Amino acid sequence: MPPITQGSAPGPRKDTAGDGATVGPQRVELAGRNVSRVAFGAARLTAGDGWGVPEDISASRNLLRSAIDLGYDYIDTADSLGPGVSEAVIGDVVGNSDRVLVATKVGMLRPSATRWGVLGHPDYLRQQVRNSLLRLRRDRIDLVYLHRIDPAYPLADQLGALQELRDEGLVGHIGVSEPTPAQLEEVFDIETPAVVQSVYNLVERRNGEIITTLGDRGIPFVAYWPLLGRGVSRSVYDAIHRQLRPTAQRLGTTTHALSLAWIFGRHPLSLAVVGSRDPRHLAANRAAADLTLDDAVLDEITAAVDAVCDPSTAFNPARSKDDK
Repeated sequence: MPPITQGSAPGPRKDTAGDGATVGPQRVELAGRNVSRVAFGAARLTAGDGWGVPEDISASRNLLRSAIDLGYDYIDTADSLGPGVSEAVIGDVVGNSDRVLVATKVGMLRPSATRWGVLGHPDYLRQQVRNSLLRLRRDRIDLVYLHRIDPAYPLADQLGALQELRDEGLVGHIGVSEPTPAQLEEVFDIETPAVVQSVYNLVERRNGEIITTLGDRGIPFVAYWPLLGRGVSRSVYDAIHRQLRPTAQRLGTTTHALSLAWIFGRHPLSLAVVGSRDPRHLAANRAAADLTLDDAVLDEITAAVDAVCDPSTAFNPARSKDDK
C-alpha cells in the first residue's frame, strides 16, 4: 500500500488543534510523486467555471503561480476545460517542469458551455493526449485519466489506447474518473489504475462503495466537488454550515476545512480537488490538507450533516447555492 508520509523533513511536529484533531503535514504517494492531499482544480483558469478564454489571461497565469507558491503541488485539469484553455495556461506557467504533478483527462466532449458528451474511441483518446501534450508543453503527462468510460467502445480498447501511450513514454500513469462499481471491477481486469477520481462530499456519498474498494486495494481516491459551493440550495448550504460551526470553533478551524478533512478520514489515501480565484480561499483550503480528525469527530460531522439532509436532498453540481 502506498504510504501516507509525514512531509519531507524528519520527524515533523504534529500539533493538537483541539479535542479530536491534530495538525501536521499529511502527504500521499500518487503517480510516483509525493503530494499534498489538496490539489488545485484548474477549471478556474478559464473564463467561467470550465469554459472560455479569460479576458485577462495573465490573471489566470498569476492565479496558478499563486497556488503553486501556496504549496499546491498536484494540478488537476482536463482537455474539455475551456476546451483546451486550462491546459494552455498550465503549459505557460509549468511547462515541462517537474516541480508539480500535472494530471489531465481525456474522453469527454465539450461542444458548448452547457453541453457535455462522452467519446471513448481509441483513436480520439490518442489524439487528445497528443493535443494535451502540445498545450501543456510537456514531453510526458504525469497522470492521464480516462474522463468517462464510453459504453460504445470496449473498455479494453479505451484503456489500451492509454496503455500504448504509456508504453511510448508519453503518459506516466493512468487513472479513471467516475466508474461505477461494476465498471471499476472491469478496469481491474485490464489495468491497476494509479488513482480513481469521482464526486464525493458531505452530501454526495454514493461513491462510498468505490472508496472502500480502493482502500482495500491501497489505491488512492481523489474527490472532486468536495465542497458545497455548488450542488445544494442556499438553505441547505447554510444549515449544514450552522451545524458544523460549533465543531469547527472547538477545533480552531473552519467549516470548509472540516468538510475536506472529513473526506480524508474516509480513506487513508484520499485527496480532494479544490479551486478558487481567491488566493485567500486557496490558502485556507490548502491548510486543510494537514488537518486529521479522529473517528469521533468524523462521526460527529456525519451526524451534523444527516440532521440537515434527508434522502430527498439531492446533490446537483449544475446548481449554484444561490440559484432560486
